[in-house]
Amino acid sequence: MNRSIVWILALPRRVLGSFRRHLSVQVAAAIIGVAALVLGAAGGWSLHLFASAQMTAIASMHQLQATTAAASIQRFVDDIETHLRSLIGPSWTSTSEDDRRVDAVRILRALPAVSTLRLVDPQGREQLRVSRLGPDIAGSGTDLSQTEAYKAARQQGRHVGAVYFLDGSEPYVTIHVGGASDRRGSVVADVNLKLISDTIAAIRIGDAGRAFLVDSQGRLISHPDISLVLRRTEVASLRHVQAALGRSPSGEEGNLVAGQDLEGGSVLSAHALLPSLGWSVITELPRAEALAPVNTAVRLSMATLLGGLLAAVACGALIARAMLRPIETLTVGAAKIGAGDLDHRIAVSGANELAQLGDRFNDMAASLQAERDTLEEKVRLRTRELALANQAKSRFLASASHDLRQPLHALSLFVDELRARPTGERRARLNDNLSDAVGRLNDMFDAILDVSRIEAGSIRPQILRFPLAPLLAALHAIFSPAAAAKGLRLSIDDSAAWVESDKSLLQRILQNLVANAVRYTVTGDVRLVCSEADGQLTIAVIDTGPGISPDLQSEIFHEFFRASTPGQSGERGLGLGLFIVDNYAKLLGHPVSLRSEPDSGSCFELCVPTVPAAAENPLSRPSQRQPASAPRVQ
Repeated sequence: MNRSIVWILALPRRVLGSFRRHLSVQVAAAIIGVAALVLGAAGGWSLHLFASAQMTAIASMHQLQATTAAASIQRFVDDIETHLRSLIGPSWTSTSEDDRRVDAVRILRALPAVSTLRLVDPQGREQLRVSRLGPDIAGSGTDLSQTEAYKAARQQGRHVGAVYFLDGSEPYVTIHVGGASDRRGSVVADVNLKLISDTIAAIRIGDAGRAFLVDSQGRLISHPDISLVLRRTEVASLRHVQAALGRSPSGEEGNLVAGQDLEGGSVLSAHALLPSLGWSVITELPRAEALAPVNTAVRLSMATLLGGLLAAVACGALIARAMLRPIETLTVGAAKIGAGDLDHRIAVSGANELAQLGDRFNDMAASLQAERDTLEEKVRLRTRELALANQAKSRFLASASHDLRQPLHALSLFVDELRARPTGERRARLNDNLSDAVGRLNDMFDAILDVSRIEAGSIRPQILRFPLAPLLAALHAIFSPAAAAKGLRLSIDDSAAWVESDKSLLQRILQNLVANAVRYTVTGDVRLVCSEADGQLTIAVIDTGPGISPDLQSEIFHEFFRASTPGQSGERGLGLGLFIVDNYAKLLGHPVSLRSEPDSGSCFELCVPTVPAAAENPLSRPSQRQPASAPRVQ
């Protein structure tokens, strides 16, 4: 027993002596050390880059979710204010009490979130109260003129009060909208904020992430668990909530904040402020879920490093004694490369495996040197590309939601007017307005669907030979009414050429180009000119519009690009029309070119291959069904 203890205690000294006496041991140790250094440096750098990218992606996702939810909630409040403002538009003396009651009931039905409406005359006295929670009251005469809310609404146009909980449970806020004119009254609405829950509940962040809404005091207004809201849960003490409320140094938008949720779990959080309301949308994602990919990568790297070290020990033990000198050369060279001297090259004579290994070390050094020289630039460019892509998507989501909301809102107003049983002439105009609004929605969704199909790569062109004349005639029939309505001269050449293309995709390209020309041309004419030469038909769409500056001509075919100059009607589109044109043209192999100068109009040219004329057959006949109206370029 004593001899075993003595032997164990003497083991480190024996190993050190063997290391000093045997060069093979030294060579093997050198190989192991170099392998560990290279693997550790590469693994550590890779982990660093991966962890940085992961945290950047998490922060971007959090902030995007919070910002999107904040925009939806702001639109919810703005929509209520818009409806309320319609009540105070007419002069108080120009409307009767019955008219005001009818308008108030209509607004109450249109806004499910509003529980009570109070109409106040220009002197600040309540004249009518309409409520879902109790009987209507007329002529109460309650004087509100001295309240801070009334004064603020008269001076600033509106006043949003502090959040309160009706009967100690459901959250409410009072919105006071007033007119600056002495002839107009004001309106006070009690809004049930429980209806915001759908917006908050729809946010999905990872598997266990969530979002919630708090007021300026840190009280829950909306949460996926509605019971927490009804119990008036206070969350102002949570670290990430304090950051959102500006009570801690780390509370800047765009930064992830570490904290603990109501259950005591560790979370990462981001937030977005609604400045006009003083509320904040806050997101939470469990820290373990956010860092799970990083932890997995660490374990894999450690396993790889351990495997590399074991392989190095085995190789060193087998080859150290027979190849000491080449190994010494390799060791010295690898040490220099591992230390950062990537200009160093290893020279091993012969054509055996060690010489080849020396060549591989040299190749590795050259690759690391090249990678080191370009990695920083690649990271910078990639980061910029991701940032631009996120900004473009955010702008598109904001603009698309706004543009889609306009026809939907118009549809709601037109339907309300139809329910009021208007005269026959007014009903005919409303039907036309409804048709136009539905057409705008269809065009927007068609453009979004086209972009989705392009990005998914699901479009398969059906190349046919067909005459171009029916397609040109259809274009003239589609766009003549729109051009005439704007006072433009529209001319489309009649061509006898036969072309080889996909009929529906070619028609979509030309429709988008002509629609763009009609949209942005205020005066003058829009022409479609065909010219044939060398087996190619050049189709040119020429307008006398505002033109396009040279610095924007390389960007107008990009996704989500929106013209800075709106059309005559004020519409700007979704920024998808020319992106669809460019992608369809590339898919068909039809080159598209642009010639334009500011204030001198634009000319888009499309080259399509021609074929000899042939007898028509069912596959080459043009469709007999044409769109009812011109599509709107998105």
